[in-house]
Order: sequence, then C-alpha cells, then structure tokens
Amino acid sequence: MILNKNHFIYLHPSIWFIFILSIMTGMFFEITIIFLIVSWHEFGHYLMAKHFKWDIRRITLWIFGGVMETEEHLNKPMKEQLFVTVSGPLQHLFIFIILLLIQTFDSVDPDLINFAFRYNSLILCFNLIPVWPLDGGKLLNISLNYFFPFKKAYQETIIISLSCLTLLFMVMIHFDQAIINLFVLFTFLIWENLLEWKRRLYVYQRFLLTRMNQKKRSDHLMPLTFTSQTLLKDVFTQLYLNRYHPILIRDRQMVTSESDCLSYYFKKGQHHARLDDLIEHGTK
Repeated sequence: MILNKNHFIYLHPSIWFIFILSIMTGMFFEITIIFLIVSWHEFGHYLMAKHFKWDIRRITLWIFGGVMETEEHLNKPMKEQLFVTVSGPLQHLFIFIILLLIQTFDSVDPDLINFAFRYNSLILCFNLIPVWPLDGGKLLNISLNYFFPFKKAYQETIIISLSCLTLLFMVMIHFDQAIINLFVLFTFLIWENLLEWKRRLYVYQRFLLTRMNQKKRSDHLMPLTFTSQTLLKDVFTQLYLNRYHPILIRDRQMVTSESDCLSYYFKKGQHHARLDDLIEHGTK
C-alpha cells in the first residue's frame, strides 16, 4: 500500500476526491494525464537523487504537484543539487517526444493528445518560475549560492520567491484569472515560503553543523580574512556553499580553519567567542 504517510510513496487524500470528481464529470482521462505527468516529473528527481546516494524520506504526490522529501538540498555539492533539480524539468522533454510518437497512432483521441501537450507545457513553465520550493526556486538558490554566502543566498531566495508570488498574484487578479484552483495553489506556495522564512535559522544551523564533517577539497579553497576580535558567529555568516575557507587573522598574522572555528563554537559551547578566544584556547 502507498496510502500511509509513513510509506515511501504517499498519495495525498485530495487525489482520491479529484479522481472521483473526474469520473462524475467525465474528466477522468484528463486528470489521469495530469497525474502521470506530475509523477513522471518527481521520479526524474528521485532517480537522479538515488544516483548521488541522497537520503530520501518519501515522495508525496497530489493531483497538481508533488515533492521528493529530503534534507539533502542546501547541504550537498552544488553540482549534485543542479543535476537533481534539472532532472525533473528534463522529463517533460521526454514526455513531448512520447506524445509525438503517440500522435502517429490514429486510435488515440487527438483532443487528449492536445490536452497532454498543453498541460505538459504548463506544468514545465510553471515549475520553472523562481519560487521556492519549485524547481525554478531551487535553481535560483543554486545561482545565488555561487555569488553569495549560504545564509544570505538562502534568505534572498525566500525574499525573491515571495516577491514573485506577490507580483504574479497581482497580475492574475488584474487579468481576472483569480480562479479557485490557482488561488489555492498560490496560497499554498505563499504559506510554504513563510514557513521557510520562519525556519531559516534552523536551515542555517544545519548547514553549519554539516560543515564540521564535510570533506575538504583543495580545488574549492576560498580564504576569508578577519580581525581577531571578529565573533565566530559573524565569521560563519560569510561561509559559502561548496567552498572551504582558511580563516586568515590579519592583525595576529595567523591562519586557522573553519572546522576549528565550528568545533570550538558548537562542541565547546562557545557561542559568544571571538577568533581571539579560539587562538588563546589553541595556545594553551
């Protein structure tokens, strides 16, 4: 069974309501097509994530969307995040090819084929909007992480996401497109972004804790320079995803590592320590 929330594939209860409603309204095949497109998209993410050996809790599917639930996003190398993210949208290209092949068979209703083409395009385009947690929002976050430290990149992702949602919602109302299903979808996305904003410190803390045990690579070195009076927590705000930072202390002409800083901060419980405290601790 795949109905229980504890199982790997979880079908949201709304799916059954929509399917029953589709049978009553004669839209069963159309709803099934949308569900298959959404499922194919999510399994594209899943297969790529499994290739990189990500820890995946489950796949949640509902009729107009789905999500591969994992804590690995934001902590894995940017290359892996990029491949896992784009593997979903790429599935739509394969769907287009399959639809073109099916179109050659006269036995298939052309209206259903046109419907599939239309919704495959709509789902692809909507999913690429720079809104978290859509794939477009994740691509935005990956791009921002390339230019900014992790904490700033994550916060800017949510701010831009909420701004895009607000703008799109205003455009939708202006052009009298505020239909109930779009309203529900936008409400859900806004709620998700507000939750992400509330949990941003938790995400940041998880990022820092992951850094302590992360493998260091010499080809991703990015030295950071501070004074000895800089608080460790201020040092951490400058850490980049997918970079390793030697910490240069210019007024003491010394070098330490981000790992030493993180270990001193978390394992020793020195939450108000400065770099100078770390130096003194190391010389004792």
